[in-house]
Amino acid sequence: MQTIAQRTASLQKMDGFFPVYMDTKTAHLYLEINGWNKQFLYLRHTETGNGAGVNRGAVAQPLLVHFSRIGPKVLLTAENTAWRTTTGEPAQEAAARESFAQSIVGGFTVSAEDADDHVLIDATDFLLRDVVNFAGRLGAGYRLDPTRSTIVPERTKNFPKNTEIETMLTFAREGGGAAGGPGGFGGAAGGPVAPDISSITLGAKQSLIELPDNNYKPRLWDQRAGNLQNTSYSDWSKPLGDMRETRFVNRFRLIKKNPNAAVSDPVEPIRYYIDRGAPEPVRTALLEGTRWWSDAFLAAGFSNAFKVEILPEGADPYDIRYNMILWVEGENRAFSNGLDVVDPRTGEVIKGEVTLTAGRERQDYLITEALLSPYKNSDKPDPAQLALVMQRIRHLAAHETGHTLGLGHNHAASAFGLGSSVDDYPFPNIQIDKNGKLDLSHAYEPGLGEWDKLAIKHTYMELPPDTSPAQEKAALDKLIEDGIKKGMYFITDSGASTVHPHSSQWDNGPDSAVELEHILKVREVAMKNFSEAAIKPGTPMVLLQDTLVPVYLLHRYQVEAAVQSIAGEDYRYAVRGDGQQIAPMVPAAQQKAALTAVLKTLDPRMLTLPESLILKFPPRPPSLSRTRESFQGEAGDAFDPMAPVHAAVSITLSALFEPTRANRLIEFHARDASMPTLSDVIDATLQATWMAPAQQGLAQESKLTIDRVVLDELQTLVTSPQASAMTKGVVRAELAKLRSYAMERSKDMALDADSRAFYGSAFDAAGSGGAPSRGGAVAPAAAAPARRGGDTDAIPAGAPI
Repeated sequence: MQTIAQRTASLQKMDGFFPVYMDTKTAHLYLEINGWNKQFLYLRHTETGNGAGVNRGAVAQPLLVHFSRIGPKVLLTAENTAWRTTTGEPAQEAAARESFAQSIVGGFTVSAEDADDHVLIDATDFLLRDVVNFAGRLGAGYRLDPTRSTIVPERTKNFPKNTEIETMLTFAREGGGAAGGPGGFGGAAGGPVAPDISSITLGAKQSLIELPDNNYKPRLWDQRAGNLQNTSYSDWSKPLGDMRETRFVNRFRLIKKNPNAAVSDPVEPIRYYIDRGAPEPVRTALLEGTRWWSDAFLAAGFSNAFKVEILPEGADPYDIRYNMILWVEGENRAFSNGLDVVDPRTGEVIKGEVTLTAGRERQDYLITEALLSPYKNSDKPDPAQLALVMQRIRHLAAHETGHTLGLGHNHAASAFGLGSSVDDYPFPNIQIDKNGKLDLSHAYEPGLGEWDKLAIKHTYMELPPDTSPAQEKAALDKLIEDGIKKGMYFITDSGASTVHPHSSQWDNGPDSAVELEHILKVREVAMKNFSEAAIKPGTPMVLLQDTLVPVYLLHRYQVEAAVQSIAGEDYRYAVRGDGQQIAPMVPAAQQKAALTAVLKTLDPRMLTLPESLILKFPPRPPSLSRTRESFQGEAGDAFDPMAPVHAAVSITLSALFEPTRANRLIEFHARDASMPTLSDVIDATLQATWMAPAQQGLAQESKLTIDRVVLDELQTLVTSPQASAMTKGVVRAELAKLRSYAMERSKDMALDADSRAFYGSAFDAAGSGGAPSRGGAVAPAAAAPARRGGDTDAIPAGAPI
C-alpha cells in the first residue's frame, strides 16, 4: 500500500485540525488520521437555506466521536454520553459502557498508511450524505441526486481547532411529489424560492471540532435559575437516595485573572461578532443590543469580560473561534434562535451562534404604521416608528445572545417587573397620552432587567479557589433566595395548556386582566385613528387590509395571558425548604376578573368594522394575493368583514375552552367551591354572546359569527380526546340547553329572517354535540364541528413581533 506522501503527492493539502487533501479532478476528499480513539466533536449544520423552512446556520447538537481501526476498516463511532459512571472503577465503567449502545456513524477503507495508526481515508461518500435531512424538510417528493452533488473545495476550510467541509447537495423532485409542505416552496406567500422547484440545491457543512481541555469546571443546573441544559447523564453507581441524573448548565469558560478579587478582568473574555451581511441601521442596533450583556458580567464580578464587534473582513463565521450573530433572509419572517456548540461531557460552550431572521423589523414597522396611521399629510414616517423598531432589534439581539450564554426564556419576568428580562417575549408598552394619542416612546426600554443580571451571576460567578462544593452550592442557593425575596422567579411558557397566570408570551404587567383592559383601550384609539393614512401614498390600496391585521388583533396575546388565570396555578419551580409557594390555585376573585375582561373581546360592536373602512378594501389583484399574514374569508375576491371577527373570537375561545383548562375548572371547583366551575364559564360566555341582545346591520352578522364560533369551540371541546369524561358531560348538558334556546330564538319574529334561519339551523350544521335527539335520548357527539370552509377561518400569523 502507498504511503500518505505517495498517495497525496498530486493532491491539494489544507492543514488544520484534521489535515485534508482534495483531489480537484475527481472532487474526492481525504482525511489524514494520526492515532486512534482520540475524542472530538462531529457537527452537522446548514450552510445555505431555501428561504422557506431551511435556515442558513442552523446547528444540530454535536456528537462525541472517535476513529478506530478494525483490520482494513476505519470506523467513526459516536459515544453514548447519556449513561456514565463517575466511580473511577474500571469494571463499573465497562459495565456502563457495555450496557448501552453506541452508534457507528461512518465506515471507511484505508487509502494509504504510514503506520497502523497513521492512515489516509477517502471520506467522500460519507460526506455526500443528506446529513441534515434536507429531503425530509423540503417536503414530499424530493430525493438526493448524487450525480448533481459534490464537495465544494473552495468552501472547505481548515482552522486550528476545527475542520469545515462543505457539500453542495441537489434534491430532485420525483413525479407525484408535492412541491410545498413544511419547508416547501410556493404557497400563499408567492412563487417558488428556487429558480426551478424540480431541482433544489442546498449547502451543508460538516465540522470536526477539537474538544477543550479538561480544566473546565462544570456547574450543576438549578431549575430555579433559568439556565438552559442539554448536557446530562444518568449514573447507576450513585448512592441510593441520590438522584440518578446529573445535569450541567450551558456556559462559556470564564476565569478571573485575580480569583480572590470581587471584580477582575477575565483571563480570556467572551467575544461575539456581528454578521457583516446585516443591513444598516439594523447592524448597529444588533451591535448595541448584544453589548448590553457586559453589564450583567460586571455585576457577576467580571470587568471587560464581554466584547462585541463587527466580524472582521476576511474572517470566516464558521471558524469555531468566532461566536457569531448571523443575519438570515427567507421567504417569510420567522423566529430567530440562539444555539450553542456544547461539549456534551461538561456543558461548556465552545461556540455561540445566533441566527436572526430578516422580517421581524418589517413586521414591527408595520405595527407602528397600523397604530399611528402616520401618512396623513405626507409620505414621511413618524420618527417614533424607526426608534421603536431599532429598540426592538436591540432587544432581539440581546434575547438570542442570552440563550447562547446559557439562559432560557423567563416568561414570568414581565409580571414581576424590575426591568423585566430580555429573555422574556416583550409586547410593546403602548401608552395613551394626556391628549388621547398613542405614545410609543416607552415601547421597549433599553438594557437588561434585574433577572438577566441575577441569572448571569448564578451561571458565571466565580468563587475563591478554596471554596468547597458545599459552600459553592450554598452561595448559589443564596443568590436565588435573595432574588425570591425581591419577587423574582423563573417560569417558562409551555404552550396552550400553560397553567401559570404570569408565564404567557408577548404580555405585560402584573395583572393580566388589568393589562387586557388597557390594551383594549389602546386598540380602540388605534382603530378610530386607522385609515388609508396607514399606508404611504402610491401604495396599492389592497395592502391596507394587511396593515389592519396587527391593530385589529392587537389584544390577541394579552387575551391568552388573561385566560391563563382561569383555572390557573400560581406555582414555582420550588425545591424543598426554599420558602417559595408551590402550587396554589389562582384566587377565585382573580379568575372571575380575568373572565370578565376576556368576555369583553367578544363584543360584536367592538369587532365590527365601520362601513367607511370596508369601502377602502378592494379585491386583491393576482400579483398581490393573500398571504399567511392576511385575513382570509368567504367572500371570494372581495374583502370579507367577518374574517377578522372570526379570527379574533377564535383566539379568545380556543384559549378559554382549551380541554385541560376545562378539566381543571371542574377539579378546582371540587376542591374549593368558591372557584368558578366549567358551567360558570360556559354560562357567562353564552350570556355574553348567544343570549346578548340582537344588534343592527353588520353588527348582527358579527354577533352571529361570534355565536357560530362559540358553538364550534364547544363542539370541539366535547369531542376532544384531552377532555375528561366529566368535562364532556358538562359540555353536552350545556349544548342541550343551548339547542333548546336556539330553537326558541328561531321562532322570534322580532329577529330578521337571516338570524332566525341561523338559529334554526345552527345545530344541524354543527352536528348534535350531544343534544337530545327527537326521541329524547342523548345523541352522540358529532365527530367534528362544521367550520368555515378550508383555510377561510385561518388566523393570521401574528408572532413573532
